[in-house]
Parts: sequence; structure tokens; C-alpha cells
Amino acid sequence: MRNREVAAILVKIADMMQIKGDNPYKIRAYRKAAESIFHLDEDIAILYGKGRVREVPGIGDAVAAKIGEILKTGSCEYYDRLSEEIPAGLLDMLAIPGLGHKRVKLIYDTLGITTLDELMQACQRGEIRNLPGLGVRIEDNIKKGIIEVKQRSNKTRLGTALPLAQGFLNYLLQSPAVIEAAITGSIRRGKEMVGDIDILLTGNDPAAVYDLVRVFPAVRQIDWVDSDLIRGELSPGIEFEIIIVAPSDFFHSLVWTTGSKEHRERLFAGVDRQDFKDLKSETEVYTRLGMDYIAPELRENQGEIEAASVGRLPELIDFSDIRGDLHVHSNWSDGVEQIRDMAAAARSLGYKYIAITDHSKSLNISGGLSAERLQAQGKVIDALNKEATDGFRILKGIEVDILKNGELDFPDSVLEELDIVIASVHSNFKLDADEQTERIIAVAKNEHVDMIGHLTGRLLSRRSGYEIDIDKIIETCARYNTALEINAHPDRLDINGDIARQAKEHGVKVAINSDAHRINQLKLMKYGVITARRGWLEADDVLNTLSSDDLLKALGKAP
Repeated sequence: MRNREVAAILVKIADMMQIKGDNPYKIRAYRKAAESIFHLDEDIAILYGKGRVREVPGIGDAVAAKIGEILKTGSCEYYDRLSEEIPAGLLDMLAIPGLGHKRVKLIYDTLGITTLDELMQACQRGEIRNLPGLGVRIEDNIKKGIIEVKQRSNKTRLGTALPLAQGFLNYLLQSPAVIEAAITGSIRRGKEMVGDIDILLTGNDPAAVYDLVRVFPAVRQIDWVDSDLIRGELSPGIEFEIIIVAPSDFFHSLVWTTGSKEHRERLFAGVDRQDFKDLKSETEVYTRLGMDYIAPELRENQGEIEAASVGRLPELIDFSDIRGDLHVHSNWSDGVEQIRDMAAAARSLGYKYIAITDHSKSLNISGGLSAERLQAQGKVIDALNKEATDGFRILKGIEVDILKNGELDFPDSVLEELDIVIASVHSNFKLDADEQTERIIAVAKNEHVDMIGHLTGRLLSRRSGYEIDIDKIIETCARYNTALEINAHPDRLDINGDIARQAKEHGVKVAINSDAHRINQLKLMKYGVITARRGWLEADDVLNTLSSDDLLKALGKAP
């Protein structure tokens, strides 16, 4: 069992307990344990074997015992018993935006509905609108949500697929049976949701490659084996394809399999791929076609071929361009680590600064800061900066909540004292498009707001973004010099590449931030950089490629 699988079972236990209306403290304990395990750098099985599982934050005796069962048997008696009481389809319903545990229980108890199909049929018959506290609007939202859930049910987040693909690739490359191999397909292009894991491979012994794949620990099953293709499924339920080609075909096949379909069809239109054998790199493929090399993230047939043909491709931002992280949480709100420890971890990544941007007071569930606590935090940051001898700087900031009426959770007199102010929506997601747009525009005009955090509010695989007029917001941000954030957390990747490119075209700066709540989440920055590259962004388009002094000047604040 891997960490994510153990965490998934604990989350399901918490969900089933919550549907039952069980003790909220016990529910919270399972959720906290699941989160800790999911983000562990160490293997939970190794920790358990050493008797150290209780050292993981949030794991008490009861949960530790169930983790032991899960690691030994793949399940636990308590989970199995809950699964007999709570139909599995009710957990599927929780993925629908706006359907929480209480509403799922109400629908189940009242109508006996246990599957998404039954729920859709009830919506079409108008039965949901008549339940207490629901109504026509919620019924319509449920129908839309069911369609969205089914559309993404066979998709996996890039943040889950890429590490698994990289581990698979590294495993394959260790074998002498493999001459060369690369991740390809939509993962290589950096799409936020992917259908499967594709690896292109060249070797002289397909049988040896099959034996290698067969014993990879994450392989759940193999469905197809041929001399040029091995197809199967990896745990936790992600399909994979190993595409095997001759060494002479590797690089033009890498371009072909990377896609996208529209890109490759235009690229190779009217040419014979047999003319592209024995090349030494992908660059040679594009050179023979009279083009500059096109980075994988751009290969979506959105103008990149035309730009490559006339030497006008952007010089895409690279991770090495990032100088700091402007959205970091600490244990002053809902983060796990002390400010000192987050700063040390950022130093180890080569950063020159971070901004501590804990939540503001209205977000009670996240331990939001009052004005007094924010001021006290500022004194701690000042002291840490005085200790620094290497020029590293901790910036004072806040992720201030955008209230329903478009006001901010703190007055200007508090915000003007800070280095970085991120304004974000964390509530009232169901406002209509005009209300939601005006709510964001109002804060984008505020001279003390430096950027809008996770603009659309989406949570990949879990929640669609709220309805807003992107064009109006970007126009306002351009007029008032307000930046937009690419939130690099794989659950969000918000804004996406399309919106990032639109922002660039309007002269709106972007900040790529990890939204880290613990040390190892600082490394999520790479997903934001991938998204920025998909948006054609260059280093000059991104605020946190600047030095701390230049950053503060760009934001209109004294260094």
C-alpha cells in the first residue's frame, strides 16, 4: 500500500462517518491523519514497520491501529463495516459541487437514491427540488455537477500522474533492456488533467521489457502485450501505455506521441515520417520542417506552429527563473510549520525570499488572523529578518478574504502596512456571474491589493470554478496594476494556461505561488511553472522572477 492509498481509505472512513452523523472530533481525526499521510515524504509502511507511525502529526492510537490493518490486508474491519452501511454511490455524490454530507444523507434517507444515475433521474423528474432546503436552482446545479463528475471520472490530476510516471520511467531506465525512454502524451504537455500515463521506449528485446513492466510494484494489471505496445493499469487505477519503437525512430516518435493530435497532424501534414529516421533530438525534427523547436507545453495548435515558422516563439519561463514564493502559510493559521522552518526550506530551494500570507480573520475554520495577531506575526518576521546574514528576506503578507459584498476582511489601514496582499474568494461560490465578477473587480481596484488568488476557485476533480466574466476582470487588473496568481497546487492550477496567456496579452503580471501549508508543498511550484509555460509566459511576465527590491518597487512599495 502506498501513502495515497492509505490516505484515501481514511478519507472514505471520514466521509462515511460524516454521512452517518458520527462524532465530529473522530471525523476530524481521520481527516487530519489522511492529510498528514498523503503529504509524507517517508513511506508510511516503513514508518509503521519501525514503530514510528505515532510520530506522524494527527495519528493517535485508534487511527494507528487501523493503519496497521490497512497496510497488512489492504483494508480494515471498521472500513468494511461502514461500507456495508453506506452505499458506495453516496461517496460519488460528494464530488458534486454543493452536495455536502448532510444533503447526500437527506437524499438517501428520503428517496433511497444510491447512485449518480438514480440521482440524475430524480432531478429530471423534479423530485430533488421538493426536498427541504434544496429547490430548483440546487437541482439544476446537481444535474450540471453529475455531468462534470462523469466527464472527469476517467481523468487524473497532473500532480498525481506525473510523479507516478516519473517513478515508472526511472525504474525502466535502470534496465539494460531499455536504450532510451521518455514520458510522453498529455503529461509531457503539462495538461492539468490527464487520461493515462504514456511512456515511449526503445530497446532491442521486447520480451525483456515486458518482464520488466510486469514486476513493477505499481502495476495492477496488464491488458495488452504486443511487440510495440504494452497496455495496463497502475495503482491507484491509472491506465498506462508503453510504446516501443526502434532506436532510429525514437525522436520523431517522441514528437508524434507527445501530441497534441491537432499539433502533430498540422506538423506532419504532407510529409513522410520515414524521412525523419536516425535523428539525434526533437530539435532536428522541427529544423527539418523549417521551424524553431517548440516546447511540449505549447503543442496545442494554438499559434505555436506559425510562431515557430517565423522565429517568434516566446522564451518560456523556467523553474530556475523563480526567485521566491509569494503565497505561503504557517502555523499561525492553517499551516503546519513555523515561519522559521518555512523560510529555511525556501532557502534550500535557492529562493531569495518568501511571503508569509496566512488567512484573514473571517476564515475561522482555517484559524484566520485578527489584526492584532497579524501585527504580532509581523514582529516575529522582523526578528527573523534581522537574524538573516545571507540576504534572504521574509515578506509580511496576508491572504485576505473577499467578502460577499466585495469588501475585504481587513481595512486599508491594516493592508497598507504589508508587503504582499493577496485577495481571494473562499465563500459564497454560488453567486451569479455578475455578482461574483463585481465582487472580484471591486477588490482588484483596491490600491493595497497586489494580486487575486486562485481566481476561478476551482478544485480539480472536486469542484468547478464559480461563474465569472474573465475578460472584465483581466481588463480591470490591467487598468489597476493588479496581478493574477497561478496557484501551483495540483488541486487548483488556477489560473490555467489559457487565462495566463490572456493576462499576458493584456499586460497583466502573474505570480506563480505554491500556496504551501507545509514544507514539502513548496516544491509544488514546478506545477505552476508548467502551467505558466502552457500560457506562453516568459520570465518578464512573472512577478516572482524579480529580486525582492525590484518586486516591491513593481508593487509600488518601498524596498
